[in-house]
Amino acid sequence: MFTRCFLPHCPCESTSPQNSVIIDVEPSAAVNARNAEVALVYRCCWDTQHSACGMFIQGSSRDILSHLRERHGIVHTADADLECRWSSCSMDKRLKMSSIARHIERHLGIQFRCSRCGLTARDDVVRDHIRRNPGCADAAVQLVPGSGARLIVSA
Repeated sequence: MFTRCFLPHCPCESTSPQNSVIIDVEPSAAVNARNAEVALVYRCCWDTQHSACGMFIQGSSRDILSHLRERHGIVHTADADLECRWSSCSMDKRLKMSSIARHIERHLGIQFRCSRCGLTARDDVVRDHIRRNPGCADAAVQLVPGSGARLIVSA
């Protein structure tokens, strides 16, 4: 099951249905777009039978794992090793299931930034940086979307 949402042709255009295309997104992304009016999504490039999935997913670890489980049959077990099947991935080694979402965030270009000093890294690294550095104690973790991010609006 998937939901259809509007995706503007380019970020500079208005987000009205007349200037948009309809895309297939995970239902959770559509719900977030309806609740907040907009949501950021990325095209899934997980290789399924020699073809990229193509569905639009949100970039959080939870949403990535949910999509892999529901659409690609990836079962989460603590000790499972998994080959990354992202179409552009050249990694030779297998990944622990607990690492695959972070690995896919790298494919998506997702990073996080300390709002105080501008340090950019993975979410957990920025959070640790804020916790350990008194000068950044009141900083927020800001999402830095990857270049493939698309903004959807609810119909």
